Amino acid sequence: MRINIIAPEDQPFSVTQRILDGTLDIDSPDEFRDILEIYPDDPFLYRKYADLLDRLHRIDEAVKAYERTADLFIDNGMNLQAIVSKILQWRRQKPGHDQGRAFHGRLQAAGSRHTPLQQFWAGLSYPELVTLMRHLSRVRMAGGQRIVQADQPADALYFVVQGSVAEMPSPACQSEAKVAGIDVEPVLLGTNDLFGEVFPLDQPTENETEILAVSKVELVKIDKSALLTICDQHPRIKSLLETLYRSDTSDQCERSWQTVRRALRCGLPARVEIACPPNRLDTQSWYHDGMAVDISTGGICVDLGADTTNGSLPPLKGRLSRLNLALPNAPLANLNGKIVWQRRQTSAEGATMLIGIRFDTLNVRDRQRIAAYCQACAEKEKASDCAHDPNAAS
Repeated sequence: MRINIIAPEDQPFSVTQRILDGTLDIDSPDEFRDILEIYPDDPFLYRKYADLLDRLHRIDEAVKAYERTADLFIDNGMNLQAIVSKILQWRRQKPGHDQGRAFHGRLQAAGSRHTPLQQFWAGLSYPELVTLMRHLSRVRMAGGQRIVQADQPADALYFVVQGSVAEMPSPACQSEAKVAGIDVEPVLLGTNDLFGEVFPLDQPTENETEILAVSKVELVKIDKSALLTICDQHPRIKSLLETLYRSDTSDQCERSWQTVRRALRCGLPARVEIACPPNRLDTQSWYHDGMAVDISTGGICVDLGADTTNGSLPPLKGRLSRLNLALPNAPLANLNGKIVWQRRQTSAEGATMLIGIRFDTLNVRDRQRIAAYCQACAEKEKASDCAHDPNAAS
């Protein structure tokens, strides 16, 4: 069954979408409150509202808004975002001991533990949590800016709070791949991923890859030197972080969580309907069906089929898109994104055309559906592996 797709030129991106991606600025708290009355439980909107109050120096109101934001993030399983909201609240109004304990208790009681990174934040003791929060600093960057340079000293560990970043091999590796005729595509990292080649902490390390901001991105980072001191004081933090880094990144489709250096992914396929509005270079709308072969909360890879390899496909990289994704039992409609790469792939079965689409600010419900689907895929595949290999579960 086809889902009716609403093309971007027929219906503009929603007000909430435009607020979240920064294309619509609302400078009136009263106007923002009217929007929050319609979407009272969206933590990202509430965070934008709190930031607005803070910019207007309405500190008491901002403190209350950040507190509400933190609660909403916990309710939606986003522990890191809740912690960042609390940092912003407490830097404007110093908390009492009881407030700190209350937040830690809520994080432990209600914080999500579906992924290793969520388990990390929700499982910290009160002294461990407070120590890390004191050393986290915010970093905000525009799309296209380099965050980490390859072959340079790795001096910080980064957590993605909002937005998307791309991980690329070093320029030298890219040159070698080009000479060998190998296509190099970026790996998209999104909300709740972390990166930074800081281990071992007591030895000099270098970044093996480059990290670029794909969109406007908010990060929090902790300097390697500070992390070394913290881990000396709290050895369990070091153990927990090293556990995250042990996750095997050799096959993205087998990962069942958002974690260290890769976005949450799982194998499909599932039917996708894509619509692109006109742009400056192409005045025609473009519509196509395809099969999703890889999906994450950061983006999706779509196989457009063999019939698109005959030269009829227009250049798509950089175009805005809206898509419908027919996940089993949970179809998702009108997801907004941007096509970030396009390439031809040849295999024994023949040639096909692939495109990569980065999602732009998924709403909470769609993010949860994609995460839950990938989690279910990973658990199903793990159970199948164990059934074929009795030693796999040991």
